Amino acid sequence: MKKTVLLALLILAAGTPMRAESDFDLFFKNSDDYADVLITEVRSAHHFTIKNAHNEKEIIRLIGLKAPEPPRHKKVDTEYDSYGFPVKPDIDVEVPLEEKAFNFARELLEGKHVRLEFDSTKKNDEAQTLAYVFLIDEGTFVNAEILRQGFAHLQIRPPNTKYSKELRAAYQEARREKRGLQGL
Repeated sequence: MKKTVLLALLILAAGTPMRAESDFDLFFKNSDDYADVLITEVRSAHHFTIKNAHNEKEIIRLIGLKAPEPPRHKKVDTEYDSYGFPVKPDIDVEVPLEEKAFNFARELLEGKHVRLEFDSTKKNDEAQTLAYVFLIDEGTFVNAEILRQGFAHLQIRPPNTKYSKELRAAYQEARREKRGLQGL
């Protein structure tokens, strides 16, 4: 009972309501934990997995953009000719834009060390960590670079607007130059 009253007094003294997300981050995670993290897997042009400072896997979603999901490759039944040799299917030389976006993000990020920055809302409804991402070696602002290359649509959602000006400029450049999705 005393602990509950003490906790209530601490919350009132702070003057702001506490959310479970911020309580956890405030007491157990430090933003320095995200100053240098390794990207272990790219899931799409706007989702990837890191190994955080606590050696746990964590899903990160880039703030300010929405990229197409990578295409799922369907299994092709093998056909055989009259001699029993497999017939190779015709190869479509045009790579879908979704695959280009995924390949760009994978080449840019997979196995790289990055710095994550956060905004007002740190988690989304799917418990993914929302972040702005910067490559440590080159200093590249990844969120803006994916938009600049035309591999995503601009998707700014308040209250996460810290870099909205830079993201809008990158998106407008892709539209002006008709790159990627903006060139369709």
